[in-house]
Amino acid sequence: MKTKVNSEIKEEHKVEEDTKKARKDIFLDYAPYVIIILFVIIIRLFICTPVQVSGTSMYPTLHDGDIMLLYKLRKRIVGINRFDIVVIKTDSGKLIKRVIGLPGETIKYAIELNDNDDNVGVLYVNGEKISEDFLSKEASSLTCTNNPKLCSEGITIPDNEYFVMGDNRGNSKDSRIIGTVSYDDIMGNTSIILFPFTRIGNVNK
Repeated sequence: MKTKVNSEIKEEHKVEEDTKKARKDIFLDYAPYVIIILFVIIIRLFICTPVQVSGTSMYPTLHDGDIMLLYKLRKRIVGINRFDIVVIKTDSGKLIKRVIGLPGETIKYAIELNDNDDNVGVLYVNGEKISEDFLSKEASSLTCTNNPKLCSEGITIPDNEYFVMGDNRGNSKDSRIIGTVSYDDIMGNTSIILFPFTRIGNVNK
């Protein structure tokens, strides 16, 4: 009788050990996948994530449907600079625009003749002329659309705020309409197109 009891105890111990071993094996099997999932979540939440261009407000620099890589940490590491392309969160969704004016600056556009005798909007920051080489002459000439004050009086940007515009100045909902955007509403910087593959690369080069 004692031998039978000992045998049953040993069998129970063996079952417990086998169960623990099976659980350990399952954990080891799935651990790499769990780590990968957590890694992807952390990257997307804090470092970078894909973002899709919607509309033509940044045309021809960006096209409707372009998929880009949004760097979330870059603004905290290197800051937000003039002419950076940024993603902004709003109540109606995300906007992708270009930074034109920085906190504390006074920006103003003057309609002037270029070398080809075309009327274009010329950017002045604190009285200093700044070239916008990324603009077409048509877009440049429409800079004062929706906000004549930008060309008549100029605009002084509050602290911790940024003035942004789309490269397609005639068709862009930006700071000329919605006002300046706060640092906290800027999700990060973007410049790399991931898709379509025919357009892959850095748009700032």
